[in-house]
Amino acid sequence: MRTLTLIVICSILLLLNACQMLDEAERPYRIEPGTPIDLLQPLVIPADQVGVFVPGTPIGNRYRYEAACRLELRSLAPAARTVSADHMTITRVQREAQIFSSRSSALRPVRLFDSDGPHLLQFTTYLYLDTPRQPDIFRLVCAHLQDSASQPRHLTRAEISTVLAPVMRLN
Repeated sequence: MRTLTLIVICSILLLLNACQMLDEAERPYRIEPGTPIDLLQPLVIPADQVGVFVPGTPIGNRYRYEAACRLELRSLAPAARTVSADHMTITRVQREAQIFSSRSSALRPVRLFDSDGPHLLQFTTYLYLDTPRQPDIFRLVCAHLQDSASQPRHLTRAEISTVLAPVMRLN
């Protein structure tokens, strides 16, 4: 009976430790609903468009293409509109990854699982926004392309902050 109790306690401790390790691994990417974000200067949405790219700070390296963020509105308008500087709140966060392009050769080796070779992947983070002063503001979309052969991943919270600076501030 003591052995069984010891095994159960060790299993629970191992499970708790594994959960903590997963939580630590997720921390650089975590952006919680309720997180404030500030637009520090006005942005002009061109006519017949629902969004504009935030002219922030470029990041990238030899494995990752430049990241970009786009502020989007809910409705289309025939005239240009200005989004004023404002304090907003993130209401929901969504992440997606998809194949952007594939590189394959005409001569492919036979494999157990079908694969088209390395891919260029697009990683996108959607930050849904709320502000009472400008209810037409919808979301902020931050994305980048990355080679599947180089440990692909989503942008971290710090990288999104860098891409937004100095136009927006993720608090």
